[in-house]
Amino acid sequence: MRFSSPPNLGSVSRPLVPVQAVVTLLLIQCASAKMAPLGQTVEINDVAYHIHPDAIGRLESCYRPKPSSGGVLPYDLLPITIFDVGQSQYNESSLKQWIASYLAKDDVFNEGFLQGTYLRVPGPKPNIALPDASGDSRISFIRPIEAGAIDCPAGPYMLSQSTGELFMPYRLYSDTQGSFHQGVIAAKGGRFEPLSSSLAGSSSVTIGVPSRLYYKPTAQKPLSGVRLGVKDLYDLEGIKTGAGSRAYYNIYPEANVTAVPVQRLIDAGAIVIGKMKTTQFAAPEFARDAIDYQAPFNPRGDGYQEVGSSSSGPGSGMGSYEWLDLALGSDTGGSIRVPAEDNGVFGNRPSHNKVALTNTVPLGPQFDTAGFLVRDAKLWKTACEVLYSDLTTNYTKYPSKILTYDLPSTATDNVSNLVVSFIDKLSKHISATSSAYNYTSHWSQTHPAGTPSDVQEFVGNTWAILTAQEQIKLVKEPFFKAYAAKYNGRQPFVNPSTNGSWSWAGSQSNQVDVAVANKTVFMDWWNQVAMPPNRDSCSDSLFLYMFNNAQPAYRNTYTGAAIGTQGLAGVLLGLNTGFISPMAGNPDFVVPIGEVRYKSTVTAHEEKLPVSIRIMAARGCDLMLLDLINELVGAGIIPKVNTGDSLDGGPIYI
Repeated sequence: MRFSSPPNLGSVSRPLVPVQAVVTLLLIQCASAKMAPLGQTVEINDVAYHIHPDAIGRLESCYRPKPSSGGVLPYDLLPITIFDVGQSQYNESSLKQWIASYLAKDDVFNEGFLQGTYLRVPGPKPNIALPDASGDSRISFIRPIEAGAIDCPAGPYMLSQSTGELFMPYRLYSDTQGSFHQGVIAAKGGRFEPLSSSLAGSSSVTIGVPSRLYYKPTAQKPLSGVRLGVKDLYDLEGIKTGAGSRAYYNIYPEANVTAVPVQRLIDAGAIVIGKMKTTQFAAPEFARDAIDYQAPFNPRGDGYQEVGSSSSGPGSGMGSYEWLDLALGSDTGGSIRVPAEDNGVFGNRPSHNKVALTNTVPLGPQFDTAGFLVRDAKLWKTACEVLYSDLTTNYTKYPSKILTYDLPSTATDNVSNLVVSFIDKLSKHISATSSAYNYTSHWSQTHPAGTPSDVQEFVGNTWAILTAQEQIKLVKEPFFKAYAAKYNGRQPFVNPSTNGSWSWAGSQSNQVDVAVANKTVFMDWWNQVAMPPNRDSCSDSLFLYMFNNAQPAYRNTYTGAAIGTQGLAGVLLGLNTGFISPMAGNPDFVVPIGEVRYKSTVTAHEEKLPVSIRIMAARGCDLMLLDLINELVGAGIIPKVNTGDSLDGGPIYI
């Protein structure tokens, strides 16, 4: 075991000084100095861990190891493992099985924690025959402890040999893909604090994760132990919210409350391990237009494809790291769905208004939603059941109609082959008919009285107005005011996309009321005419479309200013298919359906890009979609998703 700083002196490395000199210096110069331990970093079998300074319990002296010869402890902290055992007879074989099980289940536990091995048995005063581990060099001692001796889950710990206190080790990982803004760790009282440890020799953010062995899902805590990354638009009590802006991060203090969506997940047992990057104020950006913070890297293919915005960190992290289970993003106009497609993971824009977004940096409250990026469809469903309220559950079958928008009907290349095959398999699985559908034509034939027959004329600038003009009022004005007050009237830097959007909106007359009214008319039309509900199948139909063309989009290829239309950076005008669900409030889910090969100009090799389909249903039918998607994964119609350069899993080229 190796410490990166002297034991019990905190996490900041410093030269060793004689104790008497330290005491004298403190008495003379720092009589009122305030000191707070931040924990320490240790290596166990060449794996780095953060040891938080708050003990989680204490072992009675009768259970502690005896001091080494001469009473001198080389290190006060000793790696130990607690096994819960329910038998009366133990042997070397059963111990090996327990160890193998821990190694298979957990990335935090390693054999170094076997130095002290404790077998916790039910009942008081354990009197058991211990396994013979005398030939196992990994184990210094084995001891039985009674069930009530320490109230903590089985798993790996650090034991203070002098006090008997137990501390949780957090395994440290390097965020090599730049997915995270900062690592965080839970503190007392529901607060969080920045992770104080960092990995030596790494220029990346460090993330700490607790042992999976501590947690077991229950009906009350179905997400127990799930490692959660949170997009840096959501407040975490004790942590600053940055929203992708250096100035915003520094001008405001730590949050004093945790955002409702995050708290719901925490209450269900999720473990927040870090804040994840977002484009600045959730704006649409290319990777190269992220100025304040470098955009994360997409692990798929050659590793230098666009990562998607604005939930770029959650998308990148879910495609990259097995030690991350779930990421909470937000979707206003595609901010979950686009990075889900780019990074080859599942993602959902939920039905609108299913969870309150208080203490969350807004883009457009009329459109803002909280959703997930995830690899595991079963976990996806569980997380949605925790997060959302009032979702329809009384459906008895799946929709009998599939509507496709601008999708191929015959296979002419690798992408169309995947799409045609998926639609065919989906149709057969749910016994549905499939037909092409054009929403602009349908609107022109059935549009409400008093509205133009061209839907673009009616709501073409609605999304842009309601995001930009609302964000100016809710974010820009208080932010600029606070910055000017601190810095003598100066204004902060904003990235090109955000700056373009705010500049455009500021040049327009106030159109919020008209935009809200038009949005409401379109919403009612879509939910009553285009995609009405159904008593038996929840939704009368499924609506399928593609938004990503599955072509290479290199992050180092300059094609113009930040994402926008009509030459306006950050300004998205027009009603595209990705804006339908924000306008109508219905769920829109991204599912990967396969991969296609391309010749990379980066690696000069053939690589793979993910191909995804978006599936919409009637408002409130989120759980129906999740049930269907899980069935399709189980049937092999939708592939399972792994981390790395491919959906099948693989390396990341850096």
